[in-house]
Amino acid sequence: MRTAVIYDGVYLKHDLPTHPENAMRLKYFMEPVFEEFSGALPILKPRQVSYELLTAVHSENYVQDVIISCRERAPGFFDPDTYFNSFTCDAALMAAGANEVGVELLLSGEFEAFFCAVRPPGHHAERDRAMGFCIFNNVAVAAVKALLMGAERVFIVDFDAHHGNGTQHTFYENERVFCFSTHQYPFYPGTGSTAENNSHVLNVPMKEGSGDREFLGVYSTLYRKAVKEFSPDIILVSAGYDLHADDPLTGLEVSDEGVRGIVEEIVDSALSLKVPLLFTLEGGYNLNALKRCSRTTFDVLSF
Repeated sequence: MRTAVIYDGVYLKHDLPTHPENAMRLKYFMEPVFEEFSGALPILKPRQVSYELLTAVHSENYVQDVIISCRERAPGFFDPDTYFNSFTCDAALMAAGANEVGVELLLSGEFEAFFCAVRPPGHHAERDRAMGFCIFNNVAVAAVKALLMGAERVFIVDFDAHHGNGTQHTFYENERVFCFSTHQYPFYPGTGSTAENNSHVLNVPMKEGSGDREFLGVYSTLYRKAVKEFSPDIILVSAGYDLHADDPLTGLEVSDEGVRGIVEEIVDSALSLKVPLLFTLEGGYNLNALKRCSRTTFDVLSF
């Protein structure tokens, strides 16, 4: 696949070293990109997300509150889990902007796949509030951008260990966006039960300790069936590597090979449907596991 990475050092400036979601995560994730895949993977720079696109996902009052908080009240917390400093707004605007740029280049045909190596993550962010380490909903920005560029159907797959409540809520009434999610349940944030499923939302709650066999069974059957039947124009991936067995915050027990199998199913589905593919980084809090998952993901994407 013609694959590229979008990355910027500004993402490292949003940092609180004592917090699980800190700058070291992205440093470890990018090590294989710089050291092992530098010849095969172009690394592009993002830009700040357009204000019009951002306020199509989040309320203007909320966006302004983030801007003012980072400018005048830093450091602090938006909620008990979600910190900010004076660089957080810039990082969050560039994280969303990476997804905007990635969709533009994918739908113009310049690349077949992108990985937005960004922080802060996004899938918990609601229209009017930060939540669960997330400020702006990056994958939702990508989906809206794709629709604005003429995509008729957008498929979002989220394999983070935590349910992407913000993403689901953004598109719950929009049948042009399919939200497929595997996640530990019951678990933070408490959403993502099968009772929330509808014609274009498919939650597959996973029990603690599910492991490779359960996950690969879901991705080889339920995911492949859903994406084939929906027949999207683009596939977007909330890539949360906290499903890994070594992650300190979760309990899904997926191995390195299990992560590879999930990524392979997603990549193969995009190739089969002949549609572009965009990954954006979500969770993952064991640094060494995150590095190995990066290597695995780019090994699959850069074949």
